[in-house]
Amino acid sequence: MPLTSTPDPCIATLTDAGRNAFARALSGEISFQAVSFAVGQSGYQDSNPVLVMPIDTGATGLVAQIFPTAPALQPISSFESPYAKTLVINCRLGANEAVSALGELGVWAEIIYSPGNPAEVGTTFLLAVVHTPVSVKTLNKVVVFRVIIQF
Repeated sequence: MPLTSTPDPCIATLTDAGRNAFARALSGEISFQAVSFAVGQSGYQDSNPVLVMPIDTGATGLVAQIFPTAPALQPISSFESPYAKTLVINCRLGANEAVSALGELGVWAEIIYSPGNPAEVGTTFLLAVVHTPVSVKTLNKVVVFRVIIQF
């Protein structure tokens, strides 16, 4: 049976920890930076893989991370800031990485400054999650996911 549904859009959603970090950063409480990402095999509906699953904003990790092997994370390739209060995070998968059906991506951030609580410097947290319709990553194919966050 062919899939006739219109594919859902890919939208990056801040996690609860990400929203909290942005609020704290805007008030000068902390500074953080996006540092790494991972991809997984969840995020789309198995019965209709062009439709995405809802995102749990309380998540602390991906549902089915496959690359890099959990709990490791992949460094972010590059950043862009095309407009004020817009951050583009480029997440690159090399030719032999994550050869699989993919549907979720997570971006992790690290607290780099916290004058009120120096012990939390170096703490990492899941900043944002993206669920996409199924995307097949084949051998020798390079893929760059562009995660756009507006604040």
